[in-house]
Amino acid sequence: MRLKPRPEIDALPPYVPGTSLEEAREATGHQRMVKLASNESLWGPSPEALAALQRSLGQVPLYPPMQDPQLIRQLAQETGLPGDHIILGNGADELLRLAAQAYVNPGEEIIFPTPSFSAYYQCARLVGASPKPVPLGEDGANDLDAVLSQVTANTRLVYLCAPNNPTGAAFPRARWQAYLERVPENVLTVVDGAYLEFCPDEVRPDFIQAIRTAKPVLLVRTFSKLYALAGLRIGWAAGRPELVAPLLKARDPFSVSWPAILAARASLADKPYFARVLEETAEARRWLTQEMAARGYSTFTSHANFVTVDVRQSAQEIAQAMMAQGFVVRPATSFGLPSHVRITVAPKTILLDFLDAWDRVLGIR
Repeated sequence: MRLKPRPEIDALPPYVPGTSLEEAREATGHQRMVKLASNESLWGPSPEALAALQRSLGQVPLYPPMQDPQLIRQLAQETGLPGDHIILGNGADELLRLAAQAYVNPGEEIIFPTPSFSAYYQCARLVGASPKPVPLGEDGANDLDAVLSQVTANTRLVYLCAPNNPTGAAFPRARWQAYLERVPENVLTVVDGAYLEFCPDEVRPDFIQAIRTAKPVLLVRTFSKLYALAGLRIGWAAGRPELVAPLLKARDPFSVSWPAILAARASLADKPYFARVLEETAEARRWLTQEMAARGYSTFTSHANFVTVDVRQSAQEIAQAMMAQGFVVRPATSFGLPSHVRITVAPKTILLDFLDAWDRVLGIR
């Protein structure tokens, strides 16, 4: 009999990444391409992180620590939580998956927003769980009331995305507090905070306070977005120690490399650099949103480092045309938004050139 994979794996759709620069260059023949498709930081890493990467070469022959003490201390200081509340991971993706592996049995339910990050569905299928997608609210944020309405005695885990990808919208503090009061104690809530740094304080819910008050909440973060370390694959999560401990058991022992650890340490220490990046990103996001509105295109209210635009036609065709102009953007078709294009916020000098190309493609001038 022919060897077959598990049915859950066989039926799992492959992850669809944004078009890479290499693919775009090969497809167009243009060497000068700007990638605005995967929400990578075009400000780049901190100079201190790059220097740390150079120093990390001497560590390459050595296994890294499972939980680097210095980085854990830095993250504990950032969050105000004890170090035993924190786990490191190979990007946020590993931690999202570990939560399902550690807490969800085959046949139990995992609830997640849609359209949103495809990893939630994949995590559910990988562990043999029953996936329950819940539509976003009209504002593009996770609809927490709708999520709660889908919770049953068989629900074991809820993924939330704040701010949501691909819309950039964030649910307010009051809705989060109301959710915490109603969600059952035997349901783990995993908050994907990949873009949380870009969310203004007045909008951002206090996820850390929920952890302090012993709620079954796991907050997942990444160094890929603001800190521009996407290629190094390093993330972290925070939760109660007894909640985090099973993830440590399930995690690969050395899943975070020395270069990633040293670059993350240096990034957290370089606060002036990232304060400037955050300020410039917020200003560029505001400006890009206004420019799209001036051209008659609606956008979701974004609190992330991207803006998603309704082009009122095939997003795939617009993305292809923009690539021919030297800019790689992300059609949101794979998210279930076939007329929307997601654009990574970049320094304004890049966005000025981008809008010139946009206007040529859309026939605005």
